Amino acid sequence: MPYLQPGCGNISLMSKKSHVEDFEGVTALFEALTSTPNDGYTYDWQVFSIPTKTDDEQHGVIRNCTVLYLDQCTSWNKCRRTCHKTGAASYRWFHDGCCECIGGFCSNYGINESRCSHCPEPACDEDED
Repeated sequence: MPYLQPGCGNISLMSKKSHVEDFEGVTALFEALTSTPNDGYTYDWQVFSIPTKTDDEQHGVIRNCTVLYLDQCTSWNKCRRTCHKTGAASYRWFHDGCCECIGGFCSNYGINESRCSHCPEPACDEDED
């Protein structure tokens, strides 16, 4: 199913709604893809990392929750397939078309905010009357 840019009437509301799903994930693959942004390749995503406590809080272990946002708007199915191929542990697809692939050390499905750099598309940045 191709991504259809929604009627741009209430894009701010759409950027707050999302769908999430878990994968088994391949943590080593996801960490490799998100840890070397300056290796000479051009990627169509942005990486964000935030410190988070793991389940082993009694030992005070802090790990980075790493998420990957695709730059362009994408369909729900393409978001799912892309995140699965990166080794992500889960994904979040925002109703504005933004796709977030979530690493294995994140709780609550990463960052609950649409941060894709080119999504929603510029035509929808302005409210229509």
